[in-house]
Amino acid sequence: MEKVFLWLTIFLLILFTFSCNSNKKGVWVLDNELDLTPDQITRLDSLYKSHEKRTTNEIALVTTSGYGRESTILFFAVNFLRSYGVGKKDKNNGVVIVLSIKKHETFITTGYGTEKVLRDQIAKKIIDSLMIPNFKQAKYLEGIWEGSKAIAEFLEKPENEIN
Repeated sequence: MEKVFLWLTIFLLILFTFSCNSNKKGVWVLDNELDLTPDQITRLDSLYKSHEKRTTNEIALVTTSGYGRESTILFFAVNFLRSYGVGKKDKNNGVVIVLSIKKHETFITTGYGTEKVLRDQIAKKIIDSLMIPNFKQAKYLEGIWEGSKAIAEFLEKPENEIN
């Protein structure tokens, strides 16, 4: 039964990804694991959209119970960033936050332009210091919110502008 649910989730994610045609709909929160309430999704989506208006950077959150064909959360995150079209094509200024409560994993990946300022060490520090402590207490929204705010605030500093 678990395999059927996993394949159904993967199929729906792929179908949704292709139907969005590089995220023309502007949906930045994809809660495939059904961890968030509609109000929580709206709150996060508002944060991501307001950040995009200020900087043109695009931040997306995807929750998932599995990684489909990908062997790790890293490969899932990178392929999601590319296939979903997170980030402006000319700037590669996207950020994807992946959370799998079922697998007890989270990861932040960036587009090529974003990685020049939001390096892996900074992303790891955000995960380790802000997100995981909340996740360990089953405060998933708080962890996602704190991590998302930290990413947005970091990227909004004038010295971190992505060209």
